[in-house]
Formats: sequence, structure tokens, C-alpha cells
Amino acid sequence: MLPEQKAYLFAWIDGVSRSGFRTGIYCSGMGAKEDDGHSVITAEDIRQNAGGRNITYWVTNDGCPPARGCTVPQRLPSPTESGIAFAEIWQFAQSPKRKDVAGACAGYHSDGNCYAPSMTPRQRLHVDLNVATSADPSHGRTR
Repeated sequence: MLPEQKAYLFAWIDGVSRSGFRTGIYCSGMGAKEDDGHSVITAEDIRQNAGGRNITYWVTNDGCPPARGCTVPQRLPSPTESGIAFAEIWQFAQSPKRKDVAGACAGYHSDGNCYAPSMTPRQRLHVDLNVATSADPSHGRTR
């Protein structure tokens, strides 16, 4: 992230925290190549620069593996299986499927979308699949 983006993000986090709420960030948990050839994972970049701020991380990593595609396994994976050890929520399937990273993922309909198990493509209710450490991973209010 650019310094200006980090300054904006951390100012927002500080403002929300001063208002008595805990902050959460939806960000990438996947490596992205920078112009200099290094790989950066946004979630790790934010955390390394957060200065001890209390942030809930909702990461997306729909690449297979570690994602399992548009399937709901018997044993739900832990958000840490996303590759981000501090993730509290993991989005492991998106609709429509991103062919560049999730092309090998199973369970998607031929139209590229993920549908709730009880739905048919004709009903057009496509979903993203997420797992979390608890029913309320952000723990909303702090006071």
C-alpha cells in the first residue's frame, strides 16, 4: 500500500476506535507481485504497519489450494488455513469464480458462480463462502 493509503486507513481505524468500536478490514491474503518483483500480501503489510492497533482481519484467498472451491466440507476449515495466521474470517470462494486464481477450484457451476447447496442456478442466488473463528468475529463494540 502507498503511504497515503496507509495514513488514510490508520486514521479511519483510529477514529472508529475512539468512537468505542473495534475495526475490521477486508483485504487480500494472497501474494501480489510488485513492480520491483517482490510479492506483497496486503493483510501482512497492514498488520506490520498497524502499530499495535486492534484490528480484525477478514482475508480473501480463493486460490486452490488452500481454498477448496465452491464446496462446503464436513469439517469447516479454520481461517488460518487461508495462509494468514492472524485471520479471523476467510473468504475462500467468490462468485463469479476468478479464473486467474481459482480456475482449478472445484464445485462451481458451469456459469462460474457458486450457489447455495439448496439453490439451483435458475434461482440466481450466487454466494461467496466464508468461515470465521466465531459467530461475531469483529466483537463489535469495545465499550
